[in-house]
Formats: sequence, structure tokens, C-alpha cells
Amino acid sequence: MLKKISRYSGFTLIELLIVMSIIVILTSLSFASYQDFQSTIRLNEFINGFEQNIRKIQRDAMLLEKGSNEGWIYGLGIDLRQIADDSDGTFGVYTPFKWCSGFSEYGSIKTRSAIPNYDPANDYGASNGFIPTGSIGTGPCGNLDLPTDNTLKIYAPFGDWGIGTMGAGNQQVSVSISGVLKDSASDENNIPAFLFFESVTGRALFYDATGALLNFDYDTLKPLSNAKPIEIKITRLGDNGGRTIVISHLSGRIIVEGNED
Repeated sequence: MLKKISRYSGFTLIELLIVMSIIVILTSLSFASYQDFQSTIRLNEFINGFEQNIRKIQRDAMLLEKGSNEGWIYGLGIDLRQIADDSDGTFGVYTPFKWCSGFSEYGSIKTRSAIPNYDPANDYGASNGFIPTGSIGTGPCGNLDLPTDNTLKIYAPFGDWGIGTMGAGNQQVSVSISGVLKDSASDENNIPAFLFFESVTGRALFYDATGALLNFDYDTLKPLSNAKPIEIKITRLGDNGGRTIVISHLSGRIIVEGNED
């Protein structure tokens, strides 16, 4: 009687290795797509939040209500000095601020002049017409009895003191700024460092890192006819996507444009 020999079907080692390789490749592709999706979401969150904060600060400046313990406030703005700084990976850090006048009430020539903090009787310069460039402090803008000096104080849009402080460093976002051309395109001081909205009028004024006003003529103190808007281009590192936030000269009109791929 012949003994029946059982034969088992199965995979060879080569077949198993091929299947495992395919699984590894598909998993890697899925993970890369997921990371790209997450990065896109973070980028959009940063852009949308930044745009919303700019609009909020502009509206608040026009409807500015100073506290009972505060002196006159020139307006509200955003310190952009660190927003494009990639030296320590903190892309996107910006600081909303209020500009204290140093006067208890509206009425001083520096509060009524064509530009904030300017006395026409004196030459335009660092102490006359410039925005303060020191560190931004905390607390109210002086008080009715003893106004503070001309300073910038942190402002909290939506009541959130953390707005702008986290930036986009861990989101691998690149931020670049271009805009006003005052004397020459090669002058690095033409890069806007402060975006400021004047109280009541809401005028958008641009200042460079030295505190000098960019979109006005020094001699006549009238708006420059050829001033360009501030353009804040926000992209992912190594990517041409993202969007650009454009703030118009004087009117402060805010437009968000898609970057070219």
C-alpha cells in the first residue's frame, strides 16, 4: 500500500522579502504624505492667524480706548524685527505693541502733528518723529499724573498675551519681508521693521529698524507717492507655495495672495 505524501504550499524566502519591501515602501510614502499634510495645515494656521491678528490690531487702533490709568496712545502696531530671523530657527516671531506718547492727554503738538511723536519746531530725527526701537515693555502707557516716556508696550489682541511669541520655528516656515523703497533698493534700512496703525485714523505707517519713518518724505512730511506696500511672504522651507500678506501704504488695506509655485 502506497503511503500518501502530504505537500504544503507556502512562500519562499524571496517572495517574503519582496512583500516586506513593498510594505516598507508603501508605509514610507504614506508617512511622507502625512507629514506633508501636517506641514501644510500648520502653515495655513500660521498664515491665517497672522492675517487675523493684523486685521484685529488695525481695527483696535481705530477704536482705541485707553485705560483710565493710561496716558495718550499714538496707536497700535506689530514689531516685525524677528519675524524673518532664521539665526535660531524662530521664524515668524512678532510682537504686537501699543505706542505710548509720553503725554497724559491728546493736545500736545507731538500728538497733533502730521506724524506721531513729531514737533515741527525741531529737526526730524531719532528723538523727534522716530518710533522707539528699544525692548518692548509691559504694563499701561503711563498714567494721568505721571506719563511714561516715549515707549512701546506689549499689546494683547483678543486678550491673548502669547500672540506672536511662539512664531513658526518648529513648523519649518520661512518668512521674508519686502516693501517700501525710500532711497534705493539696495538700502537694507528700507526693509520695514515696524508696521504701525495710527489711533483713530488707522493710517498704516512703516518704520525701519532704526525707527525712521519709511513711507513719508522727511522734508515735507507728506506721504511718498512711490511707496510700496509691505509684503510678508510666508512659505515652507524648500517650497515655493504658501501665501503673501500685503499691507498697503497709508490705507492699511490687507490682501492675501497665493505664492507662485
